[in-house]
Amino acid sequence: MDYAKSFSYMFEDKEWAGKIFLGAVFNLLSLILIGIPFVLGYLLELAKNASQEKEVPLPQWDNLGDKFIRGLIYLVIIFIYCIPGAILYVVPCVGKCLGPLYSLALAFVLPWITLQYALTGNFEDVFRFNEMFNFLQKNLNGLIIVVLLSIALGIIACFGILALLVGIFFTAFWADLAIYYLYGKVYREGKQEKSSLVASEPSSPKPVS
Repeated sequence: MDYAKSFSYMFEDKEWAGKIFLGAVFNLLSLILIGIPFVLGYLLELAKNASQEKEVPLPQWDNLGDKFIRGLIYLVIIFIYCIPGAILYVVPCVGKCLGPLYSLALAFVLPWITLQYALTGNFEDVFRFNEMFNFLQKNLNGLIIVVLLSIALGIIACFGILALLVGIFFTAFWADLAIYYLYGKVYREGKQEKSSLVASEPSSPKPVS
């Protein structure tokens, strides 16, 4: 997988400037919470496209009602997954250790959670824990790189604050585009590897009549 492409693929879209500008506007609206579902709905569509090798052009800012609803449901899913971590953080003595460990584990499974919902649109599909653990086990190396790059992208995005504070909304959205591109790609890699393993398994001999 070409991890470096995540930093620049969005600029291959001829309309990238307008789309990133609108993303920054919705990021700004996220300060009053309204923009969060719109941004998440957009990123879900982008991750889905990336998993299907359709990352360029970037999604259009259309069907905003659909983006809002899907983004809102995705936000609820993330909230549910964060509940155990929040509980662990307040556990006396061990909370300071277990809470961060849970947050780290969540970062590793977030690509799977994201693509499960982005591709199927079914709420219950993101709680198929056996599939989640299988994906994590078989794609650990790729997920480590994705998590590390996500952290790096988040740090780089913070430099946008130097551009009269407003720049942070642009760089944060650029970082989101890169991160959800990586989510789509690592999910695709995992599915392709699984398909290759199934195809390589010898078929059972047919009984002789």
